[in-house]
Amino acid sequence: MTKIRTGITGFDELFYGGILAGSTILVEGIPGAGKTTFGIEFIYRGAQNFEEPGIVLTFEQFPASLYRDALNFGWDLQALERQNKLRVICTSPEVVLRPELDMLEGAVREIGARRVLVDSMSHFRQVVDNPLELRQAVYAFCNGLRRLNLISLLVKEQEQEERDFYSFEEFLVDVVVRLRYGANGGLQRQRTVEIIKSRGQPHVSGRHSFKIAEEGIQVFSLHPLLPAPEEGSFAGPLLKTGIKGLDELLRGGLPRGVSIAVVGEAGTGKTVLGLEYLVRGALQRQEKGLFVSLEETPQKIQAHAAAFNWDLADLMRKGMVQVIFTPLVEVDFDELLIRVGNIIQEHKIMRVVFDTLPALITRLRDVYVLREKLFYLVTYLNNLGCTTLLLYPGTGAPSEQLDIVQSLVQGSILLKSSLFHNRRLRYLELYKLRGVSHVTGNHLMEITQTGIQVFPRVGGW
Repeated sequence: MTKIRTGITGFDELFYGGILAGSTILVEGIPGAGKTTFGIEFIYRGAQNFEEPGIVLTFEQFPASLYRDALNFGWDLQALERQNKLRVICTSPEVVLRPELDMLEGAVREIGARRVLVDSMSHFRQVVDNPLELRQAVYAFCNGLRRLNLISLLVKEQEQEERDFYSFEEFLVDVVVRLRYGANGGLQRQRTVEIIKSRGQPHVSGRHSFKIAEEGIQVFSLHPLLPAPEEGSFAGPLLKTGIKGLDELLRGGLPRGVSIAVVGEAGTGKTVLGLEYLVRGALQRQEKGLFVSLEETPQKIQAHAAAFNWDLADLMRKGMVQVIFTPLVEVDFDELLIRVGNIIQEHKIMRVVFDTLPALITRLRDVYVLREKLFYLVTYLNNLGCTTLLLYPGTGAPSEQLDIVQSLVQGSILLKSSLFHNRRLRYLELYKLRGVSHVTGNHLMEITQTGIQVFPRVGGW
């Protein structure tokens, strides 16, 4: 069977390369979800990139406003019309539902159209009151599109958000795509796309993040991020942290290709430990590192490092340490993980630090979604051969979120502090490290002018 590529970044991968030719696709969503933008890009990419002329059939927007909105993404629809690759037809549902007028068929013949966008099917309900007649009219209309050998994208306003509600149009089409635009905590809404139905071909299930960027829609699917580990990813001796005393507790260092949660309250030294792990790796082992900051800017991180005489700016200029900053209020889990993976592969990075993990997963309130996303995060980074520290603020006391984190990571380091005779003492405990015979118990830890010092003897000193 021939597959048609929509040309929308990341979307065709959800269908393992494209949608079957001749399919009728229903795209539904609430206002603001991006339905019309999705449809216009489908038509534009077809005409511009694949020599598949298209028709836009609109019942509510005048062509002038479509041209203007499309130009915001760099899509010159009028230029395509002049090249006979596009027709924009603004009409009414009554006209379309009168087959004797032959209006759509004439336009298809005129430019050899292969694609059509109908925006929106919801307007059919305004001219056909009887439910049975409405269903028959939509059925006849869809069959007419199939007879013209078009791959059709039908936009429809979502009537209800309940999971068990299905409109009759969903039963008549080949593919159902649902766009969501919901608030899930915080001030910002997030967009997701889900393939509800795909008749006759497999697809990647689940909700996938997408955004409307300057150049169009970008879909972020985590499914392709689970390849088998690259050969030799875990080869080599233990990875020395370079932190004084810690490698002795680890009996040599950390295994390669594992993820470690570093849990501790504010002031216990999590960020210092993460920074030193990267700096020592770059200076002593020539191992490249990546610091993913979700709360502080690179300038502040450089200032933290400078307090210990670590010239992080110089390491960044030499490409030994990368620092990326995404404010937690703008974080999209899927997009950030794909970006991090690309940087790791491009620069052959071996050490990664996330500061902080809760900032990354703050909007993942559903425990099933949280577990699934964290599985992608840990598995992907491990398979890339990275040894990753996930900084986690907290006391280490059981919580639903921390329990899920602890169950998925391969190791856990607890940082603690207590007040003793008006002096704040810090401790480090290797709480868990799969497959490593490490030293157990609490160990005194100090943050000195040159970094962290761990005292391997139980109780310190």
